[in-house]
Amino acid sequence: MSPNPLPARSGPDASGTDLFLDWLSAATQAVLGTGRLGLTLAVVGAAVGATVALALPLRFTSNATFIAQGASTSAFPSALQGLAASIGLNSTRDFSPQFYADLLASEPVLIAALNRKYRIPSGAGDLERTYYEIEGFDGRDRAAETEKALKHLRKRVAARADVRTNIVSLSVQARYPGLSRDITATLLRALDSLNIGFRQEQSRELRQFFETRVRQAQFELDTAETLLRRFLERNRVTEGSPLLQFEQMRLTRAADLRRSVYNIVVQQFEEAKLQESRNVPVLTILTEPSLPVKKSGPPRRFIVVAFTALTFGLIFVVHAWRAFLQRFRSRRAEGS
Repeated sequence: MSPNPLPARSGPDASGTDLFLDWLSAATQAVLGTGRLGLTLAVVGAAVGATVALALPLRFTSNATFIAQGASTSAFPSALQGLAASIGLNSTRDFSPQFYADLLASEPVLIAALNRKYRIPSGAGDLERTYYEIEGFDGRDRAAETEKALKHLRKRVAARADVRTNIVSLSVQARYPGLSRDITATLLRALDSLNIGFRQEQSRELRQFFETRVRQAQFELDTAETLLRRFLERNRVTEGSPLLQFEQMRLTRAADLRRSVYNIVVQQFEEAKLQESRNVPVLTILTEPSLPVKKSGPPRRFIVVAFTALTFGLIFVVHAWRAFLQRFRSRRAEGS
């Protein structure tokens, strides 16, 4: 009778060590039971696993963290914020940390990393190559190669936002330590440039809006002051008439309100013009892109063990099939 390929001990009382020893014993019996075929399969499986593990390029991970500076909540004094809100001059809504984390994997940011040249080690010294050339995306169809390179790089870029601290963490994998660090730095610069462009575009739209509001507020202020001036020219003395005093107070109050609105709009207009021309970086780097000293992949030992385990599984199948055929032939021989 052929040895049983299944573990002998199982049940709730069996420990993990016992189960592993039983499985190892069964695997050894299965390999020995299949003879040269089992030994050959075991060696081939381990060799294939080692070959695959060695063929995969090394991966190094660079990390960086940053905080995006938020826009100023309001340029108005606290006494005027209620008035500004009542006439539609609320502060600009800022982007969330998750927005920046998602933007790091967007096409405009990744394209900047694909087109830049990086210094990579070689036998003849350092060479300058683009990401296309490093990863082999140098076919004739530029659009198709760009799409492949984007998918390839996007899988190796990971960004996570912490909503409690507003810190965004970025990690990039590449086949060389310096390459992973340089790609991380390029992504941060591209994100900062894109963010500045967003804010300048917002400020340009605000400047155009406030420019129209300045003209409108100037007209409304001139109208209110003209009405007050004409009233005072017609009524030089108002102390003896409560009705004239009330009308003077109403016109004065309307002119003061229009003057306050005009001052707010002019202040916002000047602020929008400054923001439109501002190109100061809006990302505060907490941790500079690191230069990794240890590889992060591939898991070569796991690959070898996985291929070996698959080989043992195949050996179990072969051993069980042989045992089945042997029992079947024995029964036929006994029946005849």
